Amino acid sequence: MANFKTQIENLTGKKSVTSSTAIASYNSMLDNFLKQSARAVLDVLPDEVLIRDSIKSTITDGTGLDITDKKIVKVLRGDYGAIEIPLELKAQVQASSGSLMEPALRTPVYYIEGQTSSGGKLFIKPNPENTSASTKGYVYYNLFPSPLWSDSSITNFPDLAEYAVVIGASMRVLQHKVNKMIHEEEDIELSSVAQQEMGIIQAMYQDEISRLNGQIGTMAQPAPRGE
Repeated sequence: MANFKTQIENLTGKKSVTSSTAIASYNSMLDNFLKQSARAVLDVLPDEVLIRDSIKSTITDGTGLDITDKKIVKVLRGDYGAIEIPLELKAQVQASSGSLMEPALRTPVYYIEGQTSSGGKLFIKPNPENTSASTKGYVYYNLFPSPLWSDSSITNFPDLAEYAVVIGASMRVLQHKVNKMIHEEEDIELSSVAQQEMGIIQAMYQDEISRLNGQIGTMAQPAPRGE
């Protein structure tokens, strides 16, 4: 499988740069666009797709789980799914709170709370315990990816969604070209051509996203991966 840079250039054309500085700048731009695209795709994928490549963490007490740079897919306590609640209801779901909202073993909840010196933490209520599988907490998540131009796959990311990341990055490359043509080179004619190309890539992207969500896209078949 070709790396992401090659796949992008199959859609946008190869960048004509020769100096080591220009090449490094171009590759860095591709890294940024791939990261932006991968996170955008991750955000729109349904849970039933994400769960197949998710990471499972087990919680056995009330200290919570650091969820910095993680997209939560599922939260369970034992065999029962936990429902997310707003942070402002935190006091009402604590043990012995006396609130009507205090969760039971079969109706667990979770909330996310920011920390003073680190990112957010996820807390399951009732508190998970280490006594048996039925009292432990389980969090399924996907890491927000940061793919590089030299990669050809993304770890813990659905394989069938990787081409959408390539197309999304390609859209950003073409938008960068259009902006440069208009604001730096003032070449309106070429920018018009590039905008037409970008429109085609945008249609491909929407079709890929629709396909991943089980909908009927605007194109008959998903675009093949670049080789």
